[in-house]
Amino acid sequence: MTRSPDLLPEPPSTDLWVRFVNTLEYTHGRPIDRVADAEALVGWLRGVRLLSERAASSERAALREDAAEAARRVERFAYLRDLIRTIAEDVEADGVPSRANVRALNHVLRHGLHYHQLEMSPDGTRYGLARVGDRLDQARATVAGTLADFLASGRTQRLRICANPGCREVFIDSSPTGRRRWCDMRTCGNQAKVARHRARRRASADADLPGPVAAD
Repeated sequence: MTRSPDLLPEPPSTDLWVRFVNTLEYTHGRPIDRVADAEALVGWLRGVRLLSERAASSERAALREDAAEAARRVERFAYLRDLIRTIAEDVEADGVPSRANVRALNHVLRHGLHYHQLEMSPDGTRYGLARVGDRLDQARATVAGTLADFLASGRTQRLRICANPGCREVFIDSSPTGRRRWCDMRTCGNQAKVARHRARRRASADADLPGPVAAD
């Protein structure tokens, strides 16, 4: 549905899609959804500057009045998040996303169609470009657009999914060698080192155990 225009917030960061896919966190393999309801979702969108304060307040009020619409919006963003993770898994495994997933991403991008118009700020001191259209569809398409920009950038070989099976956070490897396996060496990387050390100690202890005594 069409809303009244809002002055554009700051341009989104290029890693917005990474930040969004990781709103579903895993702690020891257990999922924690940081945008599980409409209130949390709108708060996250405001936090990453995809909604102005005025727009966020308006969306919160509207979604509180319509529980079915609130659930639908959360479901649409959850779909995008699942799609981003699936594309990340495609790229990590095969170097490119599947054609079906590219089509699905383009479908999300089309839902964010809007137009710009010149608007004066409320205090009348400046002009800015305003986006006219559905705010939440625009926000969803903007997140999808940052992923599309990344896929087109030729840097997909740097996309990683944390090697810790209890974490699986998506990240972009910015290390000089491009060989990072964990999202954070202090947490997941250190856990992997400790696990390997324990495994070596167990293997060494097993090797030192006496073998079975042969019967006479």
